[in-house]
Amino acid sequence: MSLSIIVLAAGKGSRMASSKPKVLHEVGNYPMLFHILDTVSSFKNSFVNIVISHSFLDYKDLIISKYNKVTFSIQSQQKGTADAVKSSLTNIKKNPTDYTIVLCGDTPLISKKTIEKSLNKLVKNNLDLCVISMKPENKKNSYGKLKFKENKLIGIIEQSEIKKQDHKDICNSGIMIFKTKRLIENLKLVNNNNRKKEYFLTDLVDIFYKQNFSIDHYVCNFNETLGVNNLIDLSRVNNEFQKIKRRSFLSKGVIMEAPDTVYFSYDTKIAKNVIIQPNVYFGPEVEIKDNVVLRSFSYLDNVKVSQNVLIGPYARIRDGVNIKKNSKIGNFVEIKKSNVDENVKISHLSYIGDSTINSFSNVGAGAITCNYDGKRKNKTIIGKNCFIGSNTSLVAPLKIKNGSIIGAGTVVNKDVPNETVVYRKSELIKKDKKK
Repeated sequence: MSLSIIVLAAGKGSRMASSKPKVLHEVGNYPMLFHILDTVSSFKNSFVNIVISHSFLDYKDLIISKYNKVTFSIQSQQKGTADAVKSSLTNIKKNPTDYTIVLCGDTPLISKKTIEKSLNKLVKNNLDLCVISMKPENKKNSYGKLKFKENKLIGIIEQSEIKKQDHKDICNSGIMIFKTKRLIENLKLVNNNNRKKEYFLTDLVDIFYKQNFSIDHYVCNFNETLGVNNLIDLSRVNNEFQKIKRRSFLSKGVIMEAPDTVYFSYDTKIAKNVIIQPNVYFGPEVEIKDNVVLRSFSYLDNVKVSQNVLIGPYARIRDGVNIKKNSKIGNFVEIKKSNVDENVKISHLSYIGDSTINSFSNVGAGAITCNYDGKRKNKTIIGKNCFIGSNTSLVAPLKIKNGSIIGAGTVVNKDVPNETVVYRKSELIKKDKKK
């Protein structure tokens, strides 16, 4: 079975009040379009075509850098969904397939499972068309309504075309699956004899019915079909996405004391027996191993945390940090682009940037790495079993070797040898060797 997958992404999105294309607005720190492409790209023997507008051309390279096998079609004027699909036919005909799935680029929550079930229904029942439908929570809505005759689907009427109150509660999700041959042959029959003077893809249901083609629908969960027309919609979709992530993590053994206050990104990875206190934020590329405790108001972004680590409260860890097992990152500590080895303690009020801290070292309150000299970022390397006293300033580039002690309030701007005590403006004093 071969698939053509058409993703409609040419809408202007003017109601988003943003210069960014609507489908590139993010859900869980990930563009809506990428959610859709990740879902459909997992189908075997499939061909993906994205319908875009001229204004989207500047973003093509961004898409291709991540999805190098997709093709693009341009809808020159936004004249409706059927016109958008028509613009993709040249590419579809170059890659003949058995079936075609049409999706909207602003419905990021649709699951692969729902698409598979709809496709299986079409194939099993030898349908020419299967509409993915849903039942909205509010019967007063702007969705197109499915029309039935003797329990058979005969058409879809767009909300703008309804002349009187329609009491049916089954609505169009915007996702349709066709036999590719039927779609190509009948798309030209769609006209724009409607109030908006647009070519509606939904008119194909009526066209198929009048030709005695086999059509039906598959009812899915309404929340999967939530679309985005404005920032209010985007907020709602983000909220639903967070609910899905929270349920998933809770079911896998992640402990959350106040789940509604925790924010996850699309790619957050968390192992078992992790405790997350209220108001923790996970940015992209965060991976947490077993038995980690994340205390309240901590912010993590591009971080890998190994087993048995304690973080927070009020910690900010970002931009490529790797924390090894049994370490402690305390309150009001910021770490950026650094490696923290096993059994390291940075308990409070410190800034660590562009650094490596080796095992069993302790960084005191108020200690900072001065990594920026006004032109470039420089590195600080702290060896094993070092003690960095409170309110110290480590001026990079700098190497502090194993077993050394930096006294409180010291400014260090010279490399420190093994087992050395440093105090009073970088004066070096050798430690007494143990007898």
